[in-house]
Amino acid sequence: MSFDWDSMAGNLQDNAFKEKKQYSKNIDERFWVLGRDENDVGGALIRFMPDENQVPFVALEQINASKGKKQFFVREWSPKSIGLKCPFDEKFSELWKAKQEDTAKQLGRKNRYITNIKIIKDPGNPENEGKIFLYEMSQTMMDMLKGVMVSTPEMKALGEDPVAVYNPIAGNNFLIKAKRGSNGIITYGDSKFQEKITSIYADADAHHTDLAANGYALKEFLEPSSFKTYDELKDLLDKFLKEGKYAEDANGVVAPQAEPAIDTGMGTVTTVAAVTAVAVEAVVDAVAPVVEVAPDAPAPVADEDLDLLLDML
Repeated sequence: MSFDWDSMAGNLQDNAFKEKKQYSKNIDERFWVLGRDENDVGGALIRFMPDENQVPFVALEQINASKGKKQFFVREWSPKSIGLKCPFDEKFSELWKAKQEDTAKQLGRKNRYITNIKIIKDPGNPENEGKIFLYEMSQTMMDMLKGVMVSTPEMKALGEDPVAVYNPIAGNNFLIKAKRGSNGIITYGDSKFQEKITSIYADADAHHTDLAANGYALKEFLEPSSFKTYDELKDLLDKFLKEGKYAEDANGVVAPQAEPAIDTGMGTVTTVAAVTAVAVEAVVDAVAPVVEVAPDAPAPVADEDLDLLLDML
């Protein structure tokens, strides 16, 4: 079995690196989230791993809609990730063409990437060490990986070898570090790959056995069943565009609420004031959205700014 990047790159879906147009989500215990202390400082040592089919990651497009003084949110995976129509994307185009840019900008989108990782060291949660988790990456972090693992003519000319990001036998661990900057935003800019090449398994067979038993096949995230249907998303879009606050009851009926409680299930339309610390960690983890808009459209606000907004409430 080969762990070189060139061989794994052929297993990616088409245009996995393409910056695409652009969710409260279910709390999925399979996903690892970096813990932070009372000063919002956190760190851990992880190893990126391909899945059992040698797929390093999958690229998804996420609906990232927000509006209003109290910030109504919709966070959902966009079916455009797999080439299907998305009503949020259609509405964005319609509004932009009608020169209703301010409303269009409420319907943001961003790129996300899902991969397998093995936790080498997690001081904040040592019980995670040695386990395999899924990890959701921002465009910023993917750019960090791509910048060191994909060989370029410039790198070759300088005699610089790519980092073995996805090689569990002879690769590099990733030191992920978080802190709150002077502007109040959580950043991961100090994260880096360790220079030392190490093995986290005795051999490739041991890696395969662990991955088969404890890893996650990434193809599930590209199945149509992993996305809400067009009609379900259209219903969410209609609610989002209306005035008022909404929350689903046990029967799925949506009605106006004075102050809805946070619901971390897929499809919730909620307000910042109702978001708990747990929900925030699930939906806000310092990413810079990449939004495809008209050439003269202003740049979107980074998700990190939501942390600052929450602290101000």
